[in-house]
Amino acid sequence: MFKIKVKSVARVCLVATGLLALPVLANDDPLSILPPDAMVRKSFEKVPQLRAGSMGINLAGNQKSRLEAGHYEWTAKVGISRRTDQLGERFREQEFALERPVRWFGKADKDRAIGDKGIEIAKASYADQWHETSRALLKDWFEVIREDFTQRQLHQQLEIAEQLSVIAAKRVKAGDAAKFEQLFAETELQRVRALVQQAAQRLELATQVLQANYPDLPLPSASSLPQPVNMHAQDAKSTEHWLEKILEDNHELELAQTEAEYVGLQAARIDQDKMPDPSFGIRSSRERDGQERVVGFSISMPFPGAARSSERSAALTKTQIANEKLQQVQTKVKLMARQAITDSQRTYSTWKTLENLKQQSLQQANLMQTAYRLGEVGITEALNTRKMALDSAIAADTAQIEALAAYARLHLDAHLIWALD
Repeated sequence: MFKIKVKSVARVCLVATGLLALPVLANDDPLSILPPDAMVRKSFEKVPQLRAGSMGINLAGNQKSRLEAGHYEWTAKVGISRRTDQLGERFREQEFALERPVRWFGKADKDRAIGDKGIEIAKASYADQWHETSRALLKDWFEVIREDFTQRQLHQQLEIAEQLSVIAAKRVKAGDAAKFEQLFAETELQRVRALVQQAAQRLELATQVLQANYPDLPLPSASSLPQPVNMHAQDAKSTEHWLEKILEDNHELELAQTEAEYVGLQAARIDQDKMPDPSFGIRSSRERDGQERVVGFSISMPFPGAARSSERSAALTKTQIANEKLQQVQTKVKLMARQAITDSQRTYSTWKTLENLKQQSLQQANLMQTAYRLGEVGITEALNTRKMALDSAIAADTAQIEALAAYARLHLDAHLIWALD
């Protein structure tokens, strides 16, 4: 059972005359206009960037395994030679050696930590992609709703313009009005028809975008808009509450923080390379056709050069850049969070103002239409008030949709809807 709220006597008159249809009101929850959570998650399964992000986590796991194993490998050497002594005797000799560099001074542990941090980056990146995809869905979803309700308003205006055209034709035929009034009414009718066609085109384009990006998601089907919520009236301290909620689990901030830590670990690992890794090996040889057998152990170590020093300097610079980027992201996230909160509060106030203007304009347009039917005013006054009513109705609906979108965006940024598990 749906409840019908009658806001004014003028609205009742419009319903009674058939000029305004009674809508079926949506749920009072402002978030009820959004698609169900289960459908959103199902549609995200086919989003290419999210599938790629999931693969990125697997790739990070492979990179961690590579870092744990190390990039050093065993090297085998085999040699065959022929020895000739002073007496002219010839001997065959064989030599075999096996050697491998070894990480020491905790380098293996540092590589393991870098691998773990790489997985954290991949997960944070996936979470950030999920959030950005949710924002894009929210934008596309409300774009369809906006164009849909604009088209509905224009269809109502088209019906009224047709009625005015019929009334003008009857008055001209009866000799109660000049011919130009009928021409004005027909011109207005053609203008509104053109607006309806343009709105239908915009709605079709917005629908195509939504269906192309999220093929498994149904189209918005709300017959009317829920009432926006005045958050500031509910809680005077809501700004700080929402700011804390958004910042405590922000994927973009987490990603920047993790990347800075990752670069720091890499810099620390490169700094460890100022002490080169040694290579250990064993060798065995047969000399003078096996008359002599040699078994030995070898150790070698490169001398560090200018390249290692330059690499450490570059790694330090990268760390500083990552930290500066983190500071930039922190400032950006805080600013965007405050803007989202302010936007949700201001759009509600704007909607209330435009909603009152809409009701007044509808009353005035209805009275002017009745007055024109009775011959008390001319067609110009009736059409001008009808245009003002149309503009105010579209502006009010747009403001209401923007208020609902801002409210939903705030809940999305606070991870209260469509949150990544």
